[in-house]
Amino acid sequence: MSDRSTESEPKGPWTHGFADGANGVRLHYAEIRPEGDLDEAPLAILLHGFPEFWWSWRLQMPALAASGYWVVAPDLRGYNLSDAPSDVQDYRSELLTEDVQRLIAHFGRERAIIVGHDWGGAVAWQFAMDYPGSVERLVVMNAPHPERMADAFGGTPNFRQIGRSWYMFVFQIPKLPERWLATNNYERVGWLFRDTAAHAEAFPPEVMEEYRRAAAQSGLSGPLNFYRAAVRAGAQDSRARIGSQFPVVGQVLDNLLGSSAPAPTEFPRISAPTLLIWGERDTALGKELTEGMDGLFDGPFEVMYLPDCGHWVQQEGAEDVNRLMLEFLDRYR
Repeated sequence: MSDRSTESEPKGPWTHGFADGANGVRLHYAEIRPEGDLDEAPLAILLHGFPEFWWSWRLQMPALAASGYWVVAPDLRGYNLSDAPSDVQDYRSELLTEDVQRLIAHFGRERAIIVGHDWGGAVAWQFAMDYPGSVERLVVMNAPHPERMADAFGGTPNFRQIGRSWYMFVFQIPKLPERWLATNNYERVGWLFRDTAAHAEAFPPEVMEEYRRAAAQSGLSGPLNFYRAAVRAGAQDSRARIGSQFPVVGQVLDNLLGSSAPAPTEFPRISAPTLLIWGERDTALGKELTEGMDGLFDGPFEVMYLPDCGHWVQQEGAEDVNRLMLEFLDRYR
C-alpha cells in the first residue's frame, strides 16, 4: 500500500488524491477541478507514458480545466506514488484498463474522456475496446493502435519498426535494465527525454530532475514490467499472425513448439469519436503505424500530424496539442 506524502510533488494548480485500482492497487492522481458546477463538467482522465508520471500533463491540465473539464492525471500502477506490485502478471492489459474503469467510478461517473500518450495511449486504445460504454471521446498521442503494432510484428512484418523497438527486447532481461537506468540517481532517465526529443529545450535540467525524482520513488521495475507483460502476451499473437500470413512458417513453428498457434487477436472496432495526434519526428515509432486505420473505427476518426515534434509531443508542442485537442473535444460534445 502506497503511503508516501505528496509534499515532494511538483507544485501547481492541482490537488492530489488516491483511489483504489484493480486487485487492491492504490493509485495516486493529481486533479484540477473547473470553476462552476462540477456535475456539469466532463471528466477527462489523462494517462502518461514511460518513463513519465502524472506531471507529463502539466501543460495540458490547466488548459483543459479552463475550458470546463474536470481533469484527472493518475500515476499509472508502478509509477511514482502509485503502488508498484512486483509480479509481471500484475501489469497485464486487463488490469491496466480496469484501473481506468475504477478511477472513473471513484469520481462518481460512468463515462469519461480518455487521453493517453505512449504507454498511456496503449492503455487508452485498449480501454476504448474493453469498456466502449465508458468512453465519451478518445485522444491518443504517439501510441499506435494495438492492431497496427501487432501487424507490424506479425501479420505484415515491418522490420524497420522492429528495429526501432530494440529497447522492448532489451527490457525483457531481468534486473539489468533497472540497474542501468538507476545509475547516478536515475540520471539516464533524464537523458532519455533530452536525447530522444526533437526539441531538447523542452527538457531543461529542472524538468529532467523531476522525472529522476519520480523514477526513484519505487524504482523502474513496475514501469519495465509493462513491456515484459506486453511482450509475453504479444509473442503468441505474433506467432499466430506469422502463421496466418506464411502457413509453411507457421507449420514449422507448430512442429518446433509442439503445439498449434492460437487464432490471431481480433480487435473490436472503436465507437467513440477518436483523435490521434502524432509527432512525426518520433525516433521510436514510425509514422507508417498511423496509416490504414479507418477500418478500426465505427465512430469518427481523425489523425493530426505535428511535423516538428518528436515522441514527447504534449511537452514539445504543447500549444499545438492543446489547440488540436480542445477543438476536437468541442466538435464532438
